[in-house]
Amino acid sequence: MSRLSTWVVPAYAKLNLSLEVVARRADGWHDIDSVLVPVDWHDLVGLSLEPAAADSLSLTVDGPAAAGVPTGDGNLTVRAAQALRTLAGRPLATRVWLSKNVPHGAGLGGGSADAAAVLRSGISRLENLGITIEEERVAAAALSIGSDVPALLSLTAQRVRGRGDHVEALATPRLDLAIASTTPSSTADTYAAVAPDEIRHDGRSARLAQLLQAGLTPESELMGSALEPAACRANPALAAALEQARRVVAGAAWHLTGSGGAVFSVARGRDEAAGLAAAMRAAGFSARACRTVG
Repeated sequence: MSRLSTWVVPAYAKLNLSLEVVARRADGWHDIDSVLVPVDWHDLVGLSLEPAAADSLSLTVDGPAAAGVPTGDGNLTVRAAQALRTLAGRPLATRVWLSKNVPHGAGLGGGSADAAAVLRSGISRLENLGITIEEERVAAAALSIGSDVPALLSLTAQRVRGRGDHVEALATPRLDLAIASTTPSSTADTYAAVAPDEIRHDGRSARLAQLLQAGLTPESELMGSALEPAACRANPALAAALEQARRVVAGAAWHLTGSGGAVFSVARGRDEAAGLAAAMRAAGFSARACRTVG
């Protein structure tokens, strides 16, 4: 590697195949139980990182989904690059390039995936420079950036519990999916709108994880997000968009991922996934056929 090399890697989006809100914590966060899978809808993240006499950090954002993406400290890749400097314990000259393809505010974890990609690339680069960082410190840094980031450090399906700090890798069959982005949804506003009677642990994620571990097709009633009622209360436009999306293809089951506003449907193969995505695009939604990664 030359000293000026830039590492460019994909940052895979995620789906919460299931998500339960199991507790509201004293610190204001919520504990969840979720089955999370990375999918092949991805951004591209470029990272250049070198030891320097003084810290410097620049971010360039482009791509078809760049609209609305913050370019300052609100961007999770900036926070990930700042975390790398802390982990390294020395000044770094860092440049990040971000090409956005994953819709913003869709519940697909695009920003978290971008941050995880920066951490993965940065840790590898630091190791090449002779700087070794303990896994526990990396995991803590990931959680400080965002609740989805620890699960996205590893490109495999995960059972995610707690605030996102308890992750367990799952062996799952490859899934063909159609994913459609409806309207942007705020994660913070959604969690703030969760009602007390919507906080419960019904075991859906545990049962779904068992099915996937056994190599079986997930059951429709186990999938979806317990955050959907709160997300719709927080954003009435999302409720209308979900109603419209679910009318497009008769008989297709569309599930909200995370806090929304993207929905997904598990297909019986690539052709069916492509047909579902095409129908959603014809109805005006940003949609594509995807497969799980890992």
